[in-house]
Amino acid sequence: METQQLQAKIRKDSGSIKSRRNRKAGLIPAVLYGHKQESIMLSLDKKEFTKVIDARTKMVNLKMDNSEETALIKEVQFDTFGKEILHADFVRTDLTEKIVTHVPIVLYGTSPGVKEGGILDHALKEIEIECLPTAVPDNIRINISELEIGSTIHISDIELPANAKALGSTDAIVVSAHFAAEEKEVTEEELAAGPEIISARKPDKEEESENKD
Repeated sequence: METQQLQAKIRKDSGSIKSRRNRKAGLIPAVLYGHKQESIMLSLDKKEFTKVIDARTKMVNLKMDNSEETALIKEVQFDTFGKEILHADFVRTDLTEKIVTHVPIVLYGTSPGVKEGGILDHALKEIEIECLPTAVPDNIRINISELEIGSTIHISDIELPANAKALGSTDAIVVSAHFAAEEKEVTEEELAAGPEIISARKPDKEEESENKD
């Protein structure tokens, strides 16, 4: 996995008001933490960090003043519309220690089941894996050119990079092909009859005899 350089400035101030001012000035507030070290508040250039996000980079070399640290982009917070970056979290990374991260799943090829009129159900859009930071792939590609109607690809069927381990249930469905569920046709007579009404409980034999008496 490619590691990208990212310039960052250490900031001393905090608070929502100051963060809003920084964002208006083209700066994104961020924090670096992990490895039982003190957290560091950072400011990132909006344009530079947007390029990093658009390139789907997961690991960066944060250059801060006179220091540099390798870090994983742990979380990026967006506004309600998913356009403006509000905040970023980075976690310190040791290149010799395995990490847990999410990797997007990309489908390629044409499913024969879809050609036959079926529906492609891409149930799992990303997968959680454990591996060394240098081995994190940009995505996991799955060939669906042999996916027939009624066929399913599970996590256990995915070919992962060497020394990478999928977390979670290996039986989880990633993608499948199936026909659309048929809707039952309702006749005019059924519509006119309306919903079935459940009658009151019928009296048992003892109650009938008591009423006769």
